[in-house]
Amino acid sequence: MRGPNAFDRHWYLALLIAVAAALPALCAAQLNPGHAGTSSSCASLGVYIFFGGTGGFDGLQDGDQFTELLQTGHVGLYEHANAIAAAEHPPSILQAIERTFAGTGSGQAELGQVGANYFTLPPKYGFYKDVYIGHGLHPAEANVNTPHDGVPRKELQKYEKRWKEYVDAAGTVGIESVAPVVGPNDPNEPKQGNHVFATNPFYALERYEALYGKAIAFDVPPNFFLTGGSGPGYQKFIVQAIQWGNAHGLRTTMLLSPYPWPDNPNGKPDKFRQFTNNTFSRDTETFVRRLTREQAIPSEWAVDNYEDPYPHDVPAVVPEAVRNTTTEVGLWLARNAPVYANATNNEGTICNPSPGSSSENVGQQ
Repeated sequence: MRGPNAFDRHWYLALLIAVAAALPALCAAQLNPGHAGTSSSCASLGVYIFFGGTGGFDGLQDGDQFTELLQTGHVGLYEHANAIAAAEHPPSILQAIERTFAGTGSGQAELGQVGANYFTLPPKYGFYKDVYIGHGLHPAEANVNTPHDGVPRKELQKYEKRWKEYVDAAGTVGIESVAPVVGPNDPNEPKQGNHVFATNPFYALERYEALYGKAIAFDVPPNFFLTGGSGPGYQKFIVQAIQWGNAHGLRTTMLLSPYPWPDNPNGKPDKFRQFTNNTFSRDTETFVRRLTREQAIPSEWAVDNYEDPYPHDVPAVVPEAVRNTTTEVGLWLARNAPVYANATNNEGTICNPSPGSSSENVGQQ
């Protein structure tokens, strides 16, 4: 993903028009996103909330700090590459985190798009088979920060080929869906109009990536969205892009993070307890209510804090009883946030998993 400097996601792994012809059908699918949900879809939601990230990631080794969240049965580990790499020093930290999340599924990774051999080279090269598999992590889903939101039409096939090779290689290590991280966070990217993501040639590459990878993820800090994002049209763009993903039967993952994050007098990012004006919890609640009104609900929520670069900043993550921590936001989502459940024939339903209304259908798309 490209965007303003505040949205540069810090990468440990930075070392390394067929679609255009189908645009009318894509737009039509977005306009008719399905209309027959079933209660059985809501009754078998499984894991649909992930939390982790960079800031305070090490604190997830103490499950006693977020027992209620774990007991919901709907949460898994968000395995941001930076956080995983840091937690491997010493390895005991990551091992303790894995014990805490035992039985919660395979987790979800966040990666940078590099060469396809990132997944296939032996562990001695220090890439995926070392960082993830070598330390006991086998995520079945990945969200990828791609280097390009849009490319010239004459280069589209070249970049589609690179994505296909990347996704195919990810499949050899058990990753079943690979989502480009989408969001017009750059003020210069097109966003005004109706069904911009589904129809604008600028997003042809991301549409291909999402369809081939069977998933799409959205980098949308709630405060950024609520204050207008990158300019006029941003909010409508996000709403309709979520609906487009759901209409195509894709995994749609909403990435939630606190933003903006202040710097201290030395020019370094504050730690959690220094950020006294943090409104992450309140912003998330308002954001979820807004998406609910718009009938634009993702099939997954992921809470991470990449603006706080300190894995040892434990108060940023736990305990779940403290406002604005990663686990507190995750617990609120598990109790209150609706989720989109895909069904057959790309039809689905919006489910409310909150206590007292579990498996209850609250809307259809």
